[in-house]
Amino acid sequence: MPLDASFLTIDSHFQPAAGRLLLAEPFSDEPYFGRSVVLLTQHSPEGSMGFVLNKPVNLMLDDIIELNEIIPVKKIPLFCGGPVGIQSLFYIHTIAGMPKSLPITDSLYVGGDFEWILDTLKTGTDLTGKMRFFLGYSGWTEGQLDMEIKHQAWVVAQLADASIISDTNVHSMWANAMKEMGGKYSRWADFPINPSLN
Repeated sequence: MPLDASFLTIDSHFQPAAGRLLLAEPFSDEPYFGRSVVLLTQHSPEGSMGFVLNKPVNLMLDDIIELNEIIPVKKIPLFCGGPVGIQSLFYIHTIAGMPKSLPITDSLYVGGDFEWILDTLKTGTDLTGKMRFFLGYSGWTEGQLDMEIKHQAWVVAQLADASIISDTNVHSMWANAMKEMGGKYSRWADFPINPSLN
């Protein structure tokens, strides 16, 4: 039975902006962005930047930075933020008082003083649920993201809040976000990546 084309049409509820979530369309199997949830940290006529929230990598922070003397037990997972700058470390957090961080929304921030983070860890403070670390980021050149949205590669979803950082259900994050959109998007959450194999 052929699929109803209108059912597959993306009608984004929102315009892209810093703090908005981008949800990948359901049929892409692209390695970085297939069924990804991206937090936009910047969107302007000059370009856009964001981080994939639901693609953990098989590495911990102390695999790339010597932390054993600071936090001998607690493991801090890393995520693949996107295909750009994958040799660099980035972080999003909910800590309003962190020096040098930049606001994304009223409750989310990007970057900040890494020495401050290390000093905080040395005190034994647990930053679990308050920070997410990434290797690489997602970047779009002038007009590129708007074109991808026009071509229905992305659904622009709600404004993210602090709970997006503490959400540990990364493997169901995309489906849950689609369900929160309601309507036909909630049905997309259960679609197989390749309908022909179903």
